[in-house]
Amino acid sequence: MDDPAHLRTISRLTSEYLIGLVSEMIRETGLDPVDMLVLNAIGAANVAHLRDRQDLTAEYQAPDAPLPIELKRPITSLAIAESLGLPRETVRRRISGLVKAGQLMRLKGGLIATPELQNPERTIALAFSNAQLFRRMIRQMRQHGVEI
Repeated sequence: MDDPAHLRTISRLTSEYLIGLVSEMIRETGLDPVDMLVLNAIGAANVAHLRDRQDLTAEYQAPDAPLPIELKRPITSLAIAESLGLPRETVRRRISGLVKAGQLMRLKGGLIATPELQNPERTIALAFSNAQLFRRMIRQMRQHGVEI
């Protein structure tokens, strides 16, 4: 696993996956790459506390069964700026635009990502694209002898 050839393969294939996913998200959403990064960081933070809750992941696993807002945990713009290594003011401006566009909601305690409420069909399409790109990356890694 620590073979340099595998490390390069893993690096190349994960980069290809990431570029493919980001390109698809930009194409589908029309968002600026930094806005997309901020939105996805907020969305990931909103549900990070549920990662090991198999009961909830099973209930809301289907693409047409979005997680209720009540189960999401708000995050502050400062926490997002720090996690992404971006200036606070940049993140604040981006968040302001995403709130106006309906992609984020301000709640007591912070922000909640809501793209699945604004455009559920697009969210489902992106989930399928992500799964397809991820499966291709895993398949290619196995073809190159990388243990998964």
